Amino acid sequence: MLLNEEIKKAFKDDLLLLVHHHADVDSVASAIALKTVFRDATICASDGISVSGQNIAKITADDILPKPPTEWDGTVIALDSPNPEHCGPVPKAKQVVVIDHHGKITGWPKGTEIIHQPQKTSTAEIIFLLMKEMKLEISKTCATVLLSAIYTDTGQFRHANNETFNVASELCNAGANPQEIINILDRERPLAQKTMFLKAAQRMKWLQEGKWIIATSQVGSFESGSARLLIVLGADVAIVASGNKKGEMRLSTRASNHIVSKGFNLTTVLESVEDVNGGSAGGHPGAAGYNGKGDAEAITEITKQKCISSIRELP
Repeated sequence: MLLNEEIKKAFKDDLLLLVHHHADVDSVASAIALKTVFRDATICASDGISVSGQNIAKITADDILPKPPTEWDGTVIALDSPNPEHCGPVPKAKQVVVIDHHGKITGWPKGTEIIHQPQKTSTAEIIFLLMKEMKLEISKTCATVLLSAIYTDTGQFRHANNETFNVASELCNAGANPQEIINILDRERPLAQKTMFLKAAQRMKWLQEGKWIIATSQVGSFESGSARLLIVLGADVAIVASGNKKGEMRLSTRASNHIVSKGFNLTTVLESVEDVNGGSAGGHPGAAGYNGKGDAEAITEITKQKCISSIRELP
């Protein structure tokens, strides 16, 4: 059972569905899926939506608030956000419910209701199980966005498990079409994204530690896509950073399936960076992110050294 009486009560109030900063497909799709059944709910993205997330948002063309209100007379549901910094500012509300699948949940104030399922491969998978538990109808649109989220958050099912495939099968039975989802997610990339990926490759630096290759780069945006690109190019670990004039910086990291299978864990690496520099880290063994303050190049170097130390401890 995922729902207690407090959470059931919270779902009956006016809902603000809060996605995390630069929201990915999993976060956006989870919000859209909930809105297909809670039609009066409001979706809010406090710090923009990724390009892939925008492709999913176009499926329903629902209005998405660009900024949350200071107060919400109802329930705030924070999606795919392991801590408040990932989706803040969080409005004052009657109740806050967090639904998340990351390894560690931290920073949420006392009284927050938390549905934490770190064994799930995506938040969308938890949303599907919640909807089944509440006996809510899963429409074709709902099934499509949820399967899209599972597809992307598992790295096109490379990190999927038996439960993931069972959920995917049920979503297909509910009307999701895998080929349609691939077409939605593979739409033509914006020129700005394509040029930034090329800059990431152009600025890449790499080193070899044992049999593993660590690549780093700096970009102005699209960090996560750039990090994935470096893995495709042959890196086992990719660290891509961006920074702004306010001193705020962001890291996106990726690791190959091979090195993750040996015990390498990016979440652990970035949590150790958080211990050194503050900020907030979260993610999974093969894909994790960090937001903080400081020089992007310096934090990249710290992260690289942490990765080297972790690699040296591998069997």
